This record gives sequence, structure tokens and C-alpha cells, in this order.
Amino acid sequence: MTQRSEWMAIANPVSGFGKVQKKWNTIKAELDAQQVDFDFEFTTPERRGNVLMHEAIRRGYRKIICVGGDGHLHDLVNGLMSQKEIPSTEVTISMISLGTGNDWIKTNGIPKDYKKAITVIKAGKTYIQNVGYAVADNKGYPVSSYFHNFAGVGFDAYVVQNTIRSKAYGQMAYLLVMLRSLFSYRKPILRITFDNAVVETICYLTLTGIGRYGGGGMKLTPGAEPDGDTFYTSIAKDFSKIDVFRYTGRLYDGSFIELDKAEAHRSKHVKIEVLSSEEDVYMEADGDVIGTGPFEISLIPKALKVVIP
Repeated sequence: MTQRSEWMAIANPVSGFGKVQKKWNTIKAELDAQQVDFDFEFTTPERRGNVLMHEAIRRGYRKIICVGGDGHLHDLVNGLMSQKEIPSTEVTISMISLGTGNDWIKTNGIPKDYKKAITVIKAGKTYIQNVGYAVADNKGYPVSSYFHNFAGVGFDAYVVQNTIRSKAYGQMAYLLVMLRSLFSYRKPILRITFDNAVVETICYLTLTGIGRYGGGGMKLTPGAEPDGDTFYTSIAKDFSKIDVFRYTGRLYDGSFIELDKAEAHRSKHVKIEVLSSEEDVYMEADGDVIGTGPFEISLIPKALKVVIP
């Protein structure tokens, strides 16, 4: 029987517009240089991260290195949370982040530099964060997804839905679709129900966060605590196109939540209903579109063990 290494590195070669594929030999050499004992697998369209996570657990691996972006980590977390063989906290996940947004690492202070990230992996400090569980609708059938960073309804999900094909053409095409979406997006009217409050509003976007960052470095859920007792949900209400440009800096530092057109709530459960909209309203979870409304989001406390500095 082949000797199993301490770590299994699961790499998504297309993360970051192919950055992982280009840099893998360098990353592998650095893992070897820092004496990380690891095996590795690459994802394919047929064998995504969730499938490889299931296989790794069945083969006895309990330490996983995610090499890729937030979307790849999302797949691994869904693989971990959906398996039934062991408690999810028996698996430790570490991150070498080479994606487009690299948002989850910002909350946890994990270095973007791969050499420093590997040093963090070697040190082995861990903590256990929460996981979210989101349920949406897909043509009359319920669909669900776990998430480790945030779930959003509104403009962010609209952009993701409209950039699915464009991501294959590189970052410039992706950014152009985002800009076009800014002018084509039509704000829905939502009813958002929390544990102790109900909000009905025209909504530019609403984000329920475990982590604090999204959209490539914007601090969109500034009060989120990954291991706290509740989600932190931000609501940007009737933001105009001019408001979006005007308050760009406040979106990046999190102070937009202090505006009259915004508010935040803490809750273990969030329900979002579409009261009125000119088009379908989608939910995305960690950048993955999962369906249309109504939406239910539930907190799974202390479910994900991760390596941090």
C-alpha cells in the first residue's frame, strides 16, 4: 500500500485565470523546500474540488491544502460539509490563495504571497469558524449550498450570473461585464426577515457574511465574526449608479454601512423574499450562483477548521 503523506494539496489549475497552472511547479518546489509532506491532485471539469475532497477523506487524509481561489475553496468546503464519514472539524483546511478576488484570506490575515502562506501552513495554528447553509429555488426545485465567506442577493449575484462565460476570457472581459452590469441592473424590492426584525426595501444588494470581504477586497460585511454567534448582514438599499461611484472608497473600508441608505443586522437565520422585480433575482454563495428566490440562510456554528497565522 502506498504511504500516505500528511497533507493532500488539491489544486484548481484554472483559478486566477490560469495562475495556478502557471505557478504550480514553483509552488510545489516551495512546499518541498519548506519540508511540507504532501501529495497532490488537480481538479478537472469532471472531478471538481468537492469530488476530490470526498476522495481524500475516504483515503484517510485529514489535512488539506487548497491551492486556488475563493471558488475552489467553496467547492472543497461543500465536499467536506456534504460527506457523512467523519465530523467536518476532523479535517483541517489551509490556503494558498491564487484566485481573482482572494477575499476569504483577508479576514483571517493569511498572506497572499505563496511562500509566506506555506510558512503559515508549516506553523499549523488553527481555529474553527462557522459555515453557512443557503437554500434557493431552481425552476421549482430546492437547491442548496454551503458557504465559508458570504452569500449575497442583488447586484453581486447579478454580476456573477452575467460573468460566468466571461471568466474564461480573462480579467479584462470580466471587468467589462461588471461595468456593463452596473448600467443594466434593476433593483428589486425585497423582504428580508431576521431573527428579530423584518426589512422591506428597494435593494441594491444584501450580503450575509461569515467573512468581512467580498468583491475583490471590498469590506462589505465589516462587522462579521467568522467564529461568532451570528451572521452579519449588510443591506445597501436604494443606491443609485452615482452613489456606487461616489461611495466606492466607503465600500472598500466598510464605512458605507453608516450611510442612511444602508443598515446591518445580526442573525442566525435570514430569509429573503422577492416582492417585486423586473427580472429574476439570484443568490450567489462565495461567487457561485445557486438559484432564484425565495432564499433561506442558516448558520452552522463552529464547523470548519482552518489554518491561520
